[in-house]
Amino acid sequence: MRVVAVLGLSIGALLASVSIARAVHGLHSATRGPISCAGRAGAPAGCSTLAHPAGGKAEPLPAGDPPAFLLASVQPIKAPESWRRIYHEVEQCAGKKGDYDAIRWAVMEAPLLGPKGPTYAFTVGSRVVLVRDDTTYLRHEMLHHILEVSGWHPRSLKPGEHYTIADLHPMPLFGLCTGGR
Repeated sequence: MRVVAVLGLSIGALLASVSIARAVHGLHSATRGPISCAGRAGAPAGCSTLAHPAGGKAEPLPAGDPPAFLLASVQPIKAPESWRRIYHEVEQCAGKKGDYDAIRWAVMEAPLLGPKGPTYAFTVGSRVVLVRDDTTYLRHEMLHHILEVSGWHPRSLKPGEHYTIADLHPMPLFGLCTGGR
């Protein structure tokens, strides 16, 4: 059974995740082909429209396109026990304490196609989603989770500003603790 990746999020967490995801969406790269929404009835490539909740005609999304992860169809998984050891290695490298047992692991069948390119993995709150059978970004997403759980937050934004890659991927941690991913 597939579930939408954002189930179980508070409204605050969802809004914060949307803001952050817009800034970093599409930063991950690998060799697999992305999922697009072109096959959906009435939705052009990139999912720039959504069906009306009452089943009416498609209409534009408010305030621009949503991050592709909001449209992700994911399947929960039981993480291999070896991931716990890797998580603790990333914690030790970062000098921060996370909460491995709080993670809800899931997979998607292929990368997501969004307005800034494909997304190969993402973290939203306690949900970590990877492409099935691809752990390229496992340490990277673990570090995002560890930073969030330990209380790290990116700098505050001024009105009209957007997060940069550097804001959301503090160095040297992402270079040292994720294998450069």
